[in-house]
Amino acid sequence: MQVRPGDMDMEQVNAGDNAGEVEGQDVNEDVNGSTEAVEPTELDTATPGDLLRALPAEAQKRGSKFVSAQAMQARLFSVYDAAAAAEDALALVQQQLTLTLNRGYYGPDEIESMADQLDSLLALESLDLSEGDLVTGE
Repeated sequence: MQVRPGDMDMEQVNAGDNAGEVEGQDVNEDVNGSTEAVEPTELDTATPGDLLRALPAEAQKRGSKFVSAQAMQARLFSVYDAAAAAEDALALVQQQLTLTLNRGYYGPDEIESMADQLDSLLALESLDLSEGDLVTGE
């Protein structure tokens, strides 16, 4: 079953272990309004990792230091097509989408690490090396 942002009501979100207070932040605050979009002008030049990196700043604008799992899921879906360019990047996005189903929130450091990993995997795929460019063991 695929869960999309907005499919869960607050009662379902609060039913897990992450309900209530999380390091002084209310989980409901993190969930509500956490799928704010990146500005369209930024989308043209942003890498998939940049789109993920924007999430903590968006949460901070709303006064929260955490990003809801629903916001993370929505953003992962938004980079899904770009990640499909590289098998390992797609596997990373698919794995993270699965993990969002059992999470309440993500911290900025965790998102930064994931964004770096995604951009790195996509950069490796974009290198167009011919056999002549590869080093041999001669």
